[in-house]
Amino acid sequence: MDSNPIKSEHELIAMMASVLPGAGNDVLVGIGDDAAVLRPAESGDDYLLATSDMLVEEVHFSRQWSTPVQIGRKAAACNLSDIAAMGGRARWMFVSLALPDTVSTRWTLAVCEGIRKECLPYKVVVAGGDTCRADRAVISITVIGSVSPENLCLRSQARPGDLLAVSGPLGGSAAGLAMLRAGLSPGPYLAARHLTPGCRLDIASEIAPFANAMIDISDGLASETGHICRRSNVGAVIEAGAVPVDRQVTEAARSLNADPLEWALAGGEDFELLFTVDPRKFRLLSAKVQGLFRIGRIVSEAGIWLIRPDGRRVPLEGGFDHFAGQG
Repeated sequence: MDSNPIKSEHELIAMMASVLPGAGNDVLVGIGDDAAVLRPAESGDDYLLATSDMLVEEVHFSRQWSTPVQIGRKAAACNLSDIAAMGGRARWMFVSLALPDTVSTRWTLAVCEGIRKECLPYKVVVAGGDTCRADRAVISITVIGSVSPENLCLRSQARPGDLLAVSGPLGGSAAGLAMLRAGLSPGPYLAARHLTPGCRLDIASEIAPFANAMIDISDGLASETGHICRRSNVGAVIEAGAVPVDRQVTEAARSLNADPLEWALAGGEDFELLFTVDPRKFRLLSAKVQGLFRIGRIVSEAGIWLIRPDGRRVPLEGGFDHFAGQG
């Protein structure tokens, strides 16, 4: 038996990065951000962005709860969201499907229809992919995009004094999932937040010129704030009362005796944008883009702290990790 089992998704990525071929002259940013940043052949052109993500049946989706169109839309959205987090534009997509004997051609084509629907508003072209047989359905997607150098947003660009902000309410996906697992109807809003969460390519290009660091919220607010802080060598303070939580999330938490703030902090799959921005620029940005929420600030001291409504300051950890608790 392996004496060193995988304990953390981020630990695994770091170990893999230490072994695999690293960044060269054409790779400006490699493993460790939402997407790789590639230098084009001609100087002065936009940078290329490349990201890849995988959805596994009964880990990221369930055929019991989701239609194949919903599954396809979610698979596309979580990849397009990584391009949004870099401040870029998505251009090409490559789709690979591993399928069990229990799925039909009709189901597979409906998944493709979901992918098409998610790509259509952003004029993303599906340019290739692969198929194979497997014990369960797996959807692996790679997206190639582009970004102008001045709009590129990295996790490493946060500065002490920046405001910490999000592009919309959090916790809806986790609330929808909790309701489904409890055998309850989540209602249209919560069902949509979990089954077809979408991405924020609609506003990413407007936020990018103002933002310093940016990331999409796929693993929960706490986890994503941690990524920014570690890469930027800063800390953060989050005000619990300022974290946007929809009324329906609060009602779902009440019915399940759960904490809606915990869903926002650690639930994941909201795919809103978390970004840092100079306070003066945030006022200008808020006048241009509606629905942004200031939730805290970046500080020079290491650590992430949550200020609870009663004024207590507590250390903040958490977020979804595929390998947490293993071994």
